[in-house]
Amino acid sequence: MAADTGIYITWVTGAILISIAMIPIFKPPYARISADGFIDMFRRYWAHMVVVFSVYLWKDLLDGLDRVLMANTQLDMTFLVYAIEGDTVLWIQEGFRSDLLDIIMTHFYVMGFMTATFASFVYPIYFDDRHMADRVSLSMFWVYILAIPFYLFLNVRVTGNYIPGMETIAYDLTPEIHNWFNRIDPFTNGMPSLHIGLPFAIWLSMHRWDEDGRWARFRGFLVVFMLLTSISIIYLGIHWVVDIIGGMAVAILAVNLTSKTHGPIWRFADERLFTRRLARILDNPRGTIRRTLRYYASLLEPFKEPGKNQTGAIIMSLLLMTGSVLLWDVTHQRISIEEADSPTSASGSGDWLVWVEEEESSISITAGNVTSWENRSVSGSNWQNPPNVVTSGSCFVVFDHHKIEYFEHNPETGPLEPIFSTETTEPIVDVAVTSDSTDRKKLAVLLEDELRLIDTIDGSYSELNLQSNSSVIASSGPLIAISESSGRGPLVNITSIDSDLVVTIPLDPRSETKIDNSIINSGVVLDFNNSTVVELVMDSNWLIATVDVGPFNRTILVDTLSINQTLISNPRWDSSSASVGEGVVAFLQVTRDDPSQTVGSERNNDVYLYDLNLRETVQITFDENIDQSQPQSLFQGVAYIEENEQGIKVLELHSFEDKIEDRNELLLQASVLALIPLIFLWTIQSYGTESRIIRPA
Repeated sequence: MAADTGIYITWVTGAILISIAMIPIFKPPYARISADGFIDMFRRYWAHMVVVFSVYLWKDLLDGLDRVLMANTQLDMTFLVYAIEGDTVLWIQEGFRSDLLDIIMTHFYVMGFMTATFASFVYPIYFDDRHMADRVSLSMFWVYILAIPFYLFLNVRVTGNYIPGMETIAYDLTPEIHNWFNRIDPFTNGMPSLHIGLPFAIWLSMHRWDEDGRWARFRGFLVVFMLLTSISIIYLGIHWVVDIIGGMAVAILAVNLTSKTHGPIWRFADERLFTRRLARILDNPRGTIRRTLRYYASLLEPFKEPGKNQTGAIIMSLLLMTGSVLLWDVTHQRISIEEADSPTSASGSGDWLVWVEEEESSISITAGNVTSWENRSVSGSNWQNPPNVVTSGSCFVVFDHHKIEYFEHNPETGPLEPIFSTETTEPIVDVAVTSDSTDRKKLAVLLEDELRLIDTIDGSYSELNLQSNSSVIASSGPLIAISESSGRGPLVNITSIDSDLVVTIPLDPRSETKIDNSIINSGVVLDFNNSTVVELVMDSNWLIATVDVGPFNRTILVDTLSINQTLISNPRWDSSSASVGEGVVAFLQVTRDDPSQTVGSERNNDVYLYDLNLRETVQITFDENIDQSQPQSLFQGVAYIEENEQGIKVLELHSFEDKIEDRNELLLQASVLALIPLIFLWTIQSYGTESRIIRPA
């Protein structure tokens, strides 16, 4: 984290220094340069600074909201943009690609933009050009406000994450730069491009209101900057051509809004009037309160006999309230399972979730149905330590180092009793539930030197061939996957309990050569030949393997029919705890991790989902100070354990269904019913003959 923060500080410092160095070049002809100007601009234009820099205060909040919306709603419009442009930007990237341009364009993309926007705002206030400062600062503000609906509801992915063969050059230049971009960019805010929108709005403001040409040279600089920026954002695999047009359109609208609003806004927010108002308040506080109350009361006067403006305001307020309620519910799909007071582990499949709780003097196990919300306690042994749980459809297994208990869900009430239990003298490494061609359940029990296949009905068992270095197993139906290490990389052997056929799949944990080289160049050693499988899960024809490559783990998806492999985790970050089911792979990633650091408590995990149909990965938790663990793919959702900084654990269920809370449903229904007469009234007021409403005496 310190490294990517250092990169950011370097860019900011460089932008400030370059902006200051350019002052003699772009200053107005009449202006003089002095150190006092920097002091005076803070005193004279602090309100302008609040307006401009407030944008940056909202950005993290809105980006987080955008990530949540994208994860819950998949409001992705990228396919429409791609239908218009095709591979145009890919041709540009491939045509000009060079290592030197990669470096130059990346730093220009960030530091150049910082320089242009910083200089555009600072120069007018430094030279005390209030006329231009009022309009430039407000135009910058409106550009961002107008872009927000697009970023929240019309997501457009960056080109390098969508077009096959296109690279996100800037985002992947170095691990430190990659981490920094991931922290500040959700990668779905392509349309409109603020790298074009902001400087174009500034240029247009100066073009429109620079009556004496004092900013002519700076306007020329902005034109050149926008041209180079347009090339860089396309070359770097970030923006589409349409994004440039969208940025220009937003800028035009922003300048038009500035033209209509700069007068009333700066009459209220003018820094020069602040001290006068403050002195008046201190001199006569009661009179100030009375005047303020009278002012706000006057605002309500038109609503006593509402015209079309007042009716329209009420309609817009209802629409805004309705949209806010919908937005709240869409972005709050988490449900805390209150029955789980102190969960230590959880495992789920289909409608069922089984969790283990550790209390002061006892261990309890609960099986809950996430559809009916009925819970049942799990009977059996008095476990001294929290056991492991493995679920598979309508059954699950609870085990520790030497004991196994097998359960099946049933429609009965009361505690669940074990159907089968057994003990071993050898330590149990891993357990998986499998079934033969007759759907007879069997337990694949991995011991230190053998693999036992135990029948859950009569307790008989047989042994399967096993490599001595196997550490994890997984199962789906009659198929069993067994890990194996070799000097050439990790292997997975897949066998069937109905036959002796064995298929060996070599796993390839490598990423793109450019990415792996950048990780190695940062001082991290990637040992692919000696990498090992640390986790395995299976579902239908899918195999998901978590492979330890040295400094971190990578998660690989394997199609067992075609043997095609896909690296679904970010190759730069540690991943773990994969779970598969219902067409979704849930796993953990340590976002923005520094692989050169040792594993510690500060490396918090977030939950990611990989859609097997769409072949896309989305992040569903965004909590830097909260650690997630053990995600479980369920029917219409994913469950996981969440632990805050105080060590308090809760069991969360993230629903894939868009559900509106009951109290909000009533509010929405009332709003919709109220809109009908209001719209009718507004229509009469707007398009009918003028009339006076006469009230009866």
